[in-house]
Formats: sequence, structure tokens, C-alpha cells
Amino acid sequence: MRFFDTPSYRMPLYLWVTGYAVLWIIASYSLDPTVPYDAVEALNWGINGEWGSPKNPWLVGAIMLPAISINDISLSFYWYFSHFVAIAIGMLGVWQLAFRLTGKVVFAWLAMLTLNLSGIINFDIIPYNDNYLLVMLWPWSLLFFLRAIDDHPKWWLAFAFTTGLATMAKYSSLAIVGSVFLLSLFVPKIRHNYREPLFYLAIVIWLLLVLPNVWWLVHNDFVAFKWVDSQIQKGFNLHTTRAMLSVFYPLIIVSVIIYLLGGRIGWPKQQSNALANIVILLPLLIIYGWFSFNQGGRMTEWVQPFMVVSTALLVGSITVFPNKPLRSTLRGLTVFGVLVLIGYVGVMMANVRDAGQKFVGIKTLASQLDQRWNELYPTPLHYVGGEYLHQWLTFYSYYHPKTIQPWELDNGAPPNIYNRHIKEDNIVKYGALLVGERGKSCAEEDSQHMLSEWPSLVLSHKEEFAFQAQPSAELDTVCIGFVAPKNIQ
Repeated sequence: MRFFDTPSYRMPLYLWVTGYAVLWIIASYSLDPTVPYDAVEALNWGINGEWGSPKNPWLVGAIMLPAISINDISLSFYWYFSHFVAIAIGMLGVWQLAFRLTGKVVFAWLAMLTLNLSGIINFDIIPYNDNYLLVMLWPWSLLFFLRAIDDHPKWWLAFAFTTGLATMAKYSSLAIVGSVFLLSLFVPKIRHNYREPLFYLAIVIWLLLVLPNVWWLVHNDFVAFKWVDSQIQKGFNLHTTRAMLSVFYPLIIVSVIIYLLGGRIGWPKQQSNALANIVILLPLLIIYGWFSFNQGGRMTEWVQPFMVVSTALLVGSITVFPNKPLRSTLRGLTVFGVLVLIGYVGVMMANVRDAGQKFVGIKTLASQLDQRWNELYPTPLHYVGGEYLHQWLTFYSYYHPKTIQPWELDNGAPPNIYNRHIKEDNIVKYGALLVGERGKSCAEEDSQHMLSEWPSLVLSHKEEFAFQAQPSAELDTVCIGFVAPKNIQ
């Protein structure tokens, strides 16, 4: 028990979160065959450098700027590195939040290690370009809220900074801000901060982070909100309930364990603990009610961040402490976390259901196209265009070319991957590589429609390449069109 309940808890805590991050970075970078599509999106949004994107605010793209700016950094490595560093910071935040709510080191460990029962802090978080940022920021936001109402108004500055960043990672973070605002209207303990100058300085900080995105949305037809709306269909459904259970099941497991050990869980008597619960439960109940009658296909993704902070709120809601030691429980949760990592490594190495080779063929295709471009032209590949596969070349090509897809608002949904700064003169000068649709030969592929936005561009020639998404997949033909650089035509 000494490891989990000792006055000198900092060293074991930092060793755990650091070791966790390092091991998952190594495992995922080494074994994950390809990055998810969200990584391609984040890279593109970072390159465009705007205050918003078709789906998210600006932080998702901004996080990629170090990898974009430093040529020697592997984009794939940076993807996994940034994810698990953020997860480690979030785990540390959960520990600190639980310690704040209970005052007991052992329950802080219980809250953090409960996350080992969920995939949210490991393999389930890898596919997302936004949720990992919320896992990092939400626990600290709630902690700073408690410190602001209990300790000193200066903590409103930290709350504003973390919630502002979280809002600029994903709009669902407005749930926390909205809950705190509503509570400030009705709870004197919070409302008295209206007389504090630091409270208004915090509002200024939050607005400085958020208003640039509001300006972007106004000038881009609120595309991100429209995208969210496009994901929702009216009608009663049980999918929301199933999604909730698939995300929050660790809380059920740990609650049962606490009861078996003699503990009891209820509404906390401490006002601060109760307020923290309301900040999370109020929007969560609204979301559950709304999506029970309006089906959203990404429900599990939207509620994952709520689960991360809920482990701390659970231990903060223990009204009767267990009369039996938690030693075996904490050890079991620790071992389970190790087993999850071992299981991930095993699944990837054994290539279960192609998990270890999924879409790995895009790397081969990117390498072949780089080589062919170098054989034809003595200049780097600057631009790519065409069908879906070309988007992956912006990530996996050695040259990381930019797409020639312009930003459009007039032809239905705007493109996920686009180039706000593209000019026809630049494409003419440097040339471009156009990727056709999978399964179509050059005789079937109409390459001219890929150049409809750029009428002055002329295809030099076309070649067919074989593309195999993964070893178990069938070979597909892909037609590649070449637009030669101007000085080589």
C-alpha cells in the first residue's frame, strides 16, 4: 500500500504517468500501421493556419504547428507523442482533482487508476484529433474552478485559460463554461466573484481565445456548426443509452467494488463537491435526453471527456469510506492497465483482423509516387489533388505536398482537406500529381474533372499504379495524372 498511500506520493505519481505515456508512445508509434484520418485533417488545418476549420476550432490544427515547422520531426511520431503526453497531463489532472475532492491520496489513485478500465486513455483516443485535448484540459479546468471558488479568485484566470483552450479544441467544452455560468447566477458562493476584478480579467482571457474563432465562423457560414448538425437525425433511439453504458461502465465496476468494501456513494455533503458534480452532470443529462430523441452517430466520442473527470467525481461522492483496504483493488487496476498495453501489442503483432496492417498500403503508394515524380522531374513534389487517396499523400509523401483543393462554400459541404492559399500560378509553376479513384483504370478515369477548378492546367501524361490497402485486400488500380512543372514542359 505504500506506493499508493504515502506522504511522498509525488515520485510514484510522476513515475506512473511518465512511464504510461512513454510506453504507449513507443508501442503505438512502432506498431500502429498508419495514423487515423483525423491526423491528416489536423495536419491540413495546421498548414492552413486559420482560426477555424470545417469541423473544429483552431487548437486542433495549432497543435500540429511544431511538427509542421520542424522538418526533422516525424509526423507519425508527433501524432502519438502529442496524444500520450496530453493523456499523461490529463491523468495527473484527474489525480489532483480527486485529491482535492477527497483529501486522501488513496482515493486520488483510485480515481486515476480507474481510467485503466477504459480505452479512453489509450487505444480509443488515438483516432481523434480533438478528444485527447479535452482529456488533458477538462480535469484541470474543474480543479481550477474549485480552487477559484474555495481558495482565491486568481484561479479564475487558470480556469479561463484551460476552458478557453478546451473550447477551441472542441465546442462541446462549452458545456463546462455554460454550467459554471448558470451556477454563478444561483449559487452565492460563486456569485460573489462578480465583485472580483480578477473574475472579469478571466472573462477577457477566455474571450481572447474564443473570439477569433467566432470571427472565422461568421465569415465562413458557420460551417463547423452545420457539420455537427449534419450528424444528427431526429427520432427516438436506444443508441444513446448503449453509448453511455459503453463509455461509463468503469464507474459501475468501481462503484460495486466500493460497496463490497463497505463504502457508500451518495450526493456529497460538501458544497464544492456537489457543485463539481453539477458542472458535469447537468450538461451530461441534457445531452443524454436530447440524443435519446435525436440520434447522433458520434455519441461515444462526444461523451468520452465526461467519463475522464467522472472518476474523480465518483470518489468525491463517497459518503462512507470503505472499512476494508483498497490495496488489492489498486493493484488489480494497475495490473489491468499493464495487461491492456500487452493486449494492444499482442493484437498488433498478431495482426488480428488486419489491425497491424490496416491501410499500410498507402505508405507504399506514397513512396512509389515520390520515386516516380523524382524520375520525371528534378523538383520536389509541391502539390497533389484528385480523389480521396491524394489527401493521405499530404501526410505520407516525403515532401508533404499541399492539396490543390480550394476552400469552397458554394458546392454543398465544404472539403475537410483544402488549401486556403492555393493559386493557379503556383500549380503551373511547380506542377501537380493527381490521384484517381480506386479501382478505375486510366481509360475509365476522367482526369479533367479533377482540374475543373484550374482550367489552364494540362495533364502531361497518366500512369496506372497498383494499390493494396493491406496484405489481405484485393489489388486496386489507381490512375495517376502528372501535371509537369512549367519550366519542364
